[in-house]
Amino acid sequence: MNPDFWKGKTVVVTGGSSGIGEAVLDLLSGIDCTLINLSRTSPALLNRKKSFAAELIHIQTDIASEKDVDRAVKKISKDFRSVDVLFANAGVTTHSRFDGTRIETFRKTFDINFFGPIHLIQRLLPQIKLVRGSVIATSTVSGLYGIPGRSAYSSSKSALHAALEAARIELSEQGLSFIIFCPPYTKTNLRASGLDGDGKTLNEGQHQSKKVKSPEEVASKMLAAVENPESRLVIMDSSGFFLKWLRNIAPAFLERTLFKKLYKDFH
Repeated sequence: MNPDFWKGKTVVVTGGSSGIGEAVLDLLSGIDCTLINLSRTSPALLNRKKSFAAELIHIQTDIASEKDVDRAVKKISKDFRSVDVLFANAGVTTHSRFDGTRIETFRKTFDINFFGPIHLIQRLLPQIKLVRGSVIATSTVSGLYGIPGRSAYSSSKSALHAALEAARIELSEQGLSFIIFCPPYTKTNLRASGLDGDGKTLNEGQHQSKKVKSPEEVASKMLAAVENPESRLVIMDSSGFFLKWLRNIAPAFLERTLFKKLYKDFH
């Protein structure tokens, strides 16, 4: 991280009350900048904000609620002329078979992972344009291909990818940056707070692997991605590259691999 890059900037983070979003706020808290967190609950960091070099502001926001997003944007627009970086980080995972996922669950997943962030990005675009700012969306390698047992989750993230890729091209003349960031398995509450096919709380335990990253590791890579003007689709580990390339060069092999590796997830 280059501290000078962030000095004096206004940074908006969604989902900063825990996990990766909280780690982003924590890493930037020692820098003289303005941090605006949008989440349903207050981040624990607020309890020690007096020790921060940054100004930390929390606006209670449910990203799936258009009214909440509109209210948050109205407050941001009133108090701040521009937004330098938007971390569209808030999200939900959904674990269930395609034929076992209610359409209401698809809608709820898309409200949080697609419509919510898209609405926020569109509403903040005038302020982002003023400073030729950046949007970075926390996504997943599951958004690179339809993952078995994750059809709602994968499709919501894939839709977000497509929208931001189109926006990147359309707004390139105005100097805006749109980054899609796909971290590997990360130690967060994503699975515990996710949804099952009926839209109920998943309450799954943390994925067990020696390769699980900490939120701080992921947040650090995200900050570096924003600093790099060439960032577009950023992947941290081999599984992401595996999906990215095999879907084009050997799709049948990829499907067989996913079938075997994730068989228990959809049976």
